[in-house]
Amino acid sequence: MKKNAVVLALFSVLSAPAVMANYVDLSKGTQEFGLQGSLDLDYVDDYLFLLNTSYGYFIRDDWEIGGVLDLNMSDSTQEFQIGFFTEYNFTNTSNWVPYLGTAFQVANLSGSDGDFDFDFEDATALNVKFSGGVKYFINTNVAISAEVNYNIATDDINVTKDGVEDSFTRFVFGTRFYF
Repeated sequence: MKKNAVVLALFSVLSAPAVMANYVDLSKGTQEFGLQGSLDLDYVDDYLFLLNTSYGYFIRDDWEIGGVLDLNMSDSTQEFQIGFFTEYNFTNTSNWVPYLGTAFQVANLSGSDGDFDFDFEDATALNVKFSGGVKYFINTNVAISAEVNYNIATDDINVTKDGVEDSFTRFVFGTRFYF
């Protein structure tokens, strides 16, 4: 009897993603809350903590628009970005959903020079972000995500070991909630 229960439990766990794949629903009217982030331990300032939040609404099947708020903080710098985004999801018959997106944000960098080998000034800029990633649905209401995004700004808003730049690439990981 115990063997049957173990086999049934194992079968249920292994077959759940295949069964659940039919329930990935990103149709018109679905809402998404995203929470992503990363930690850069090789940043010019000992570390950089990135937190990206978003709220989106699917205006058509697989096509989402919404608002985004990003916070980037280190010992000496603070960067805030607020704006809007659009994202297209390539739903299929699996739990893996690739996506492409674009965001337009107003960014503000402030802080002190700290122990940097260069000077920088506080800046406010328009930032355009191009992103691509994949979501893995662990159930119908929750997905984990991995993304790479490329940013181009109208002013220098990204502090690196070599100075301040107006374009940069980031890798972020997170969770998306659907309701």
